[in-house]
Amino acid sequence: MVIGCIALAVCNACGDKNVWSGDLASPDLAVFRADVYPVLLRDCSFAACHGGDHRFFQVYGPRRSRLLSTTKPEERATDDEIQRTYERARSMLVGADTLENAPLLSKPLEVGSGGQGHKGVDDYGRNVYASRSDPGYLVLFSWAHTQASNPQPLSAADGGAP
Repeated sequence: MVIGCIALAVCNACGDKNVWSGDLASPDLAVFRADVYPVLLRDCSFAACHGGDHRFFQVYGPRRSRLLSTTKPEERATDDEIQRTYERARSMLVGADTLENAPLLSKPLEVGSGGQGHKGVDDYGRNVYASRSDPGYLVLFSWAHTQASNPQPLSAADGGAP
């Protein structure tokens, strides 16, 4: 039910009058944890960006916003923080005609390279990723196109958080 609410919130947040319904993509959680999560922490999770409570798409983690106020800023990411970030990231893969046009892949990409408007530009007006060949973009793109063979929540058996 939470996933359905997240997907609905994405559609509503984008101002789309069409309500999306159906299953969310289930890109591989292990790949997310190992490859995507570190990229999102590095590129998207600043307090003024997706590291704050004022954004729907939030990235929780070390030296960024924490899911629980009792977690110390420098502590490793918790399984719950990675899981919540994963759920939010995969919910950003809906609401578009193609996966490449989904918010997670199109918003951080320069408009001239096929992206959409995004307030996450630097002092020079550049977006997070200049082109589809940017290494960070390629990590997101590759992950979005994976499908988990057995999607499930993180657990201590997975080896803990990064």
